[in-house]
Amino acid sequence: MTTCPKDLLNGPCGGVLNEECEVDGRECPWVRVLEKFKMNPANLFEEHPLLLELEDLVNGDSIPRASVFWQNLEKGKALSVEFPVAAVSKPHESLRVFRGISADLITVPDNPLGYPHYDPVAVACYLKSLELRSGVMPHITAKDRNLNALTSELRTAQVFGCEAVLLTTGDWPSFAVPSRPVFDVDASNLIRLARLVFAGVMPTKEVLKVEDRPRVASVMNPHYRPKIEAKRLARKLIAGSEAFFTQVVAARESATGISKIIEELKKYAEVDVPIIASVLYPMKEEIKPFLRALGIPVGDEPFEVLLEELKAVEAVRGLNLIVSSRSLEEWLGLWREAREIIEGVFE
Repeated sequence: MTTCPKDLLNGPCGGVLNEECEVDGRECPWVRVLEKFKMNPANLFEEHPLLLELEDLVNGDSIPRASVFWQNLEKGKALSVEFPVAAVSKPHESLRVFRGISADLITVPDNPLGYPHYDPVAVACYLKSLELRSGVMPHITAKDRNLNALTSELRTAQVFGCEAVLLTTGDWPSFAVPSRPVFDVDASNLIRLARLVFAGVMPTKEVLKVEDRPRVASVMNPHYRPKIEAKRLARKLIAGSEAFFTQVVAARESATGISKIIEELKKYAEVDVPIIASVLYPMKEEIKPFLRALGIPVGDEPFEVLLEELKAVEAVRGLNLIVSSRSLEEWLGLWREAREIIEGVFE
């Protein structure tokens, strides 16, 4: 799409706010394309020319890596928690996080809102070296990395034992630090690149011997119109996504939106794909205007009520908890509060 400021092959991306591009404020051309034209599901995904050349080299998929998280996801009771990048400043504090929580999976975000923290794959590898119970899932985003860098990140996550990877386009860097984004590939082609690399096929056309691989997850936006988001999800499924983590759900209408999107998705793909709903705790008053500015609806429901709404959504098989604090002591206390509430609702 030549009029897309990010020059994406598959849009719209997650950076559309009220159908306007986060880059220049103009109407997103992709929204109109997906809305106006009826598409055969097979035509929803436009594969990067280089990746298309690699398809003939694939001899078969590697074995998905076993994990407690995926086992509990299949049972509908998985719990992940986002690593507190804003509250951890020393290596030993990571141990305090692990010892203070009980979650199936630790997710490591990639510079949320474009603000620089830590390299997510490097942190994920360090956390894996601690040999603790929880699995680890780094976020890998396309915005800051070219195809070569993305390949090495994916290969690192595979070789060093990460249970899953979450693949996204990434938050626009100008939110915090002016820097030049890359966008060699969009989220869907990043998913396809991951499946190729995890099958042992490198962009250089070298074929490596591989045994197992991380699970591949991507992002669902429950705030998009269902007809648009369903096509975006169908495209990601074609590319190879195995699960969807939602953007933050902070209102009843977003929980309802998940059901509507999944119902619409059935028109394009008869796949029982697990959804992990991301929730923020606590919902501080100073955060609400910021979330609304990002296009995320914010309600007045208590945390328990929001969880009950998500519990009623059949497709939601797990929760991804994001605890809001820049203090590790406070973070651990809030984690315990949130965990107790979650257990009261789901167990």
